[in-house]
Amino acid sequence: MQSIHTIRFNNNVYHNGSHFTLLLYEHNGVAVAIPLPNSDLMSFVRVFNNIIECRNHIETNLQKLVTLFGYDDNIRHWLSSVDNIPPNLAEIKIFCPAEDRLFATSWTRRYRKRFENITFDIINFEELNYRLLLFGIDHLKQLHSDFQPDSPELQQLVLDYKRVCHALANYFWWEANR
Repeated sequence: MQSIHTIRFNNNVYHNGSHFTLLLYEHNGVAVAIPLPNSDLMSFVRVFNNIIECRNHIETNLQKLVTLFGYDDNIRHWLSSVDNIPPNLAEIKIFCPAEDRLFATSWTRRYRKRFENITFDIINFEELNYRLLLFGIDHLKQLHSDFQPDSPELQQLVLDYKRVCHALANYFWWEANR
């Protein structure tokens, strides 16, 4: 089964972009298997399985704008243990089980006031694959201008973009016909 653990970040292409997409999923003990059937298309996502490593990566890349997809427990732990969030962290998309969505929405309210420069969004586990693909479309379009025309990196980005578009087209076709 494809999952978070099967995402392979393409450092050659996406490390030099102006925006980073990070995914944080640290688990202690038994991990919840979150299916991502299109994880092979998500090479624009850098996965972290350690809160401290993820935070350090964001703090040492202050010139990069960051969107962080994070597991509910991990983000709650992170935000409760810090007074400041790096200024380059623009968006936190929290994923959780559907039954925890209401709780996640309520605890993020207090952080929305404390960290006003950050946008928060709550995503059910079941929606994570779709939401990463949808986010990927805009993200890859945005990165397009970061690369030299006809460069191998831009060619790979365009190929990745087309693959994500194709996966979303299949998703929408399936949704329309079920």
